[in-house]
Amino acid sequence: MKGDWISKVADGVEARVQRDIDNGVRTDGETVVCASGISPSGPIHLGNLRELMTTHFVAEELKLRGHNAEHIHSWDDYDRFRKVPVGVPDEWQQHIGKPLCDVPDPSGKFASYGDRFRTQFENSLEPIGVQCRWIQQSKNYPAGMYRAQMRAALERRNEIFDILSRFQTKKLQTVPLEERRAKYSPLSVYSPVTGKDITTVLDFNVDDGPVTYQCPEGGVMTFNLDTDATLHCKLKWKVDWPMRWQSERVVFEPGGLDHASPGSSYTVGRSLAPALFNWEAPEFVQYGFVGMGGRTKMSSSAGGAATPDFALRFIEPSLLRWFYLRRAPKKAFTMDFGVDIWRSYDEFDRLSARVGTEKAQPLDAVVIQRATHTSMGPIPTPKRPMSFRLLSSAADMTNGNVDQILRIAQDHLDEQVSADQLAQDMEPRLACALGWAMHCLPEDERLQVRSEPAQDVWDGLDADVQQALGLLRDGLSEHWNLTKLTALVYGVAKTVRGLPMDAKPDQELKTFQRQVFVAIYDLLLGADTGPRLPTLMLSLGRERVSKLLIP
Repeated sequence: MKGDWISKVADGVEARVQRDIDNGVRTDGETVVCASGISPSGPIHLGNLRELMTTHFVAEELKLRGHNAEHIHSWDDYDRFRKVPVGVPDEWQQHIGKPLCDVPDPSGKFASYGDRFRTQFENSLEPIGVQCRWIQQSKNYPAGMYRAQMRAALERRNEIFDILSRFQTKKLQTVPLEERRAKYSPLSVYSPVTGKDITTVLDFNVDDGPVTYQCPEGGVMTFNLDTDATLHCKLKWKVDWPMRWQSERVVFEPGGLDHASPGSSYTVGRSLAPALFNWEAPEFVQYGFVGMGGRTKMSSSAGGAATPDFALRFIEPSLLRWFYLRRAPKKAFTMDFGVDIWRSYDEFDRLSARVGTEKAQPLDAVVIQRATHTSMGPIPTPKRPMSFRLLSSAADMTNGNVDQILRIAQDHLDEQVSADQLAQDMEPRLACALGWAMHCLPEDERLQVRSEPAQDVWDGLDADVQQALGLLRDGLSEHWNLTKLTALVYGVAKTVRGLPMDAKPDQELKTFQRQVFVAIYDLLLGADTGPRLPTLMLSLGRERVSKLLIP
């Protein structure tokens, strides 16, 4: 399908692959590698997820086009521990400078600090269908996987420095260029004495591989890059990234704004990769920020940066995929966990229902297919996508009583379905709606339904509104599902005004309808607004609504 961002990016990747074949850089049929990468230095949030989702969708499109595409993901867990985040004991200051794989997990439940966030994130990806070949740099670097590339970088360190210096802000440089060149090393070394990278490379013997470096506590030390079985060093980031493009033969990899700006990692890497590693920089897509929005009582516990496993407690997997599908990567967006989540579910359901109808746009079916399926199979999706508004309102009204929620859902159906079957058919949406109502909805936004009819409210209504409410109550028995109830709620005002049900409302009718709606909310909730009335009424049940509407 042409015209959407995924297809456009895939077109660019295909052109790159063909160019490589024409230039003899790759063979026809060789694996097309699409890459992502994250440093597990803290909770891996929905913004980080955008990197993987962008890569995932492009790789899936390439597979659909017949390519042998692979999504690889690098865990940069051999990066240094830079700072102690909020919530981690202050004594972890002693670990700053160590690789993340060697920093202890504060809880003691995981092998390391980096392993905690890596494991949690990997586990959260299974429900949304993202499968990668995982690469841990904490294994590759010590094992000598990049031994030859590190040697090449050391041999050509002056050339690397000259390329890097072209992107440096000269007015911020206080040390003369030649002095900086003489001291520059593309290699970081972790000292066996301190376990940290607070070392200075002094020399590299090009002939047989010894690297000499200075450790503040160990003095002048040496290791052999060519022969040591285990290495405790790595290339610095702006050299490391283009090196891995060549090593893994990457042809597509997205990056955030910090990687795409002038003088940033991708800009520098685009020059380093061909000059140093004889590899053209991969096709690149910049992705924007993903924020967490909505007023919920869970905002503080999510830390303002929700993780995928947090999101999946309230957002079903196909909907979560859709959030990343629907906008071009460069556009920032906010994932709302407040009441706007209702609108997201409604919009996704309308799009799904439109597919296969004459109202469908050409891209609609493609979007839904991508949201609900991968090359490995279907994504968990409810067989009966019951209104999330209805289910969450019912969960709120019943304080999470599943039996009562199912009874309300059954009232919505035009057919007889057992409660057990219905519960099964509504997953994972039922669990998401229940979780959202119980854990996200602030206390002051919970429904407070009147326990007794409000005679004083009824007495204060004008006669036309009372007549409309009488018509509404009389019609409940014949209109007790979401579609019919919606028509009834909007139609009673038209009937009172002597208008046909299909009449388009003018401003006067809209004003009268609003008066009727406010009266219903006041009689049911003691408020002038609330959830959509048909959903609210189904949640309360027909008998309770009838009792409260007219004293």
